[in-house]
Amino acid sequence: MHAIMAYVGAGDLARAGEVVAALERVVAEGDRATTGWQMTSAVGLPVCRSLLHFGRGRYRRVLDELLPIRTRVHEFGGSHAQRDAVERTLLEAAIRAGQTDLALALVSERLSVRECNTYAWSQRARLLAGTADQAGAASAQARASGLATRIRAAAS
Repeated sequence: MHAIMAYVGAGDLARAGEVVAALERVVAEGDRATTGWQMTSAVGLPVCRSLLHFGRGRYRRVLDELLPIRTRVHEFGGSHAQRDAVERTLLEAAIRAGQTDLALALVSERLSVRECNTYAWSQRARLLAGTADQAGAASAQARASGLATRIRAAAS
């Protein structure tokens, strides 16, 4: 996952594709009895494929890969930050794919888990700004800004 993220971030989609192809070979030819194969086939490969799809601008494909496994990503292990990167990728793909209802549901889910999430409030504001709910957008942006101000003050 880290390699794919780095390659996609650097714009080296060919190298990212090579890593995905290697993972696909592992799933096709590997020992199905191992935990590594099981995690790669169930979670690792779909996550890595989705990151590559994101880099290629195939946002609907990201949704196709991540939505079915999004509640299982924790099984893959990794840090909270890694899992958050996957969740943010899913949210951004929903936004870019024009799936506003899905994106709003994902944001609401994030806020139900952690109401003080500055990122989620800013994304809610972004989404609502594209709808008729300008008051909701302003309220969400005010919440995001207020949280960010408190974070900066605490860090000083």
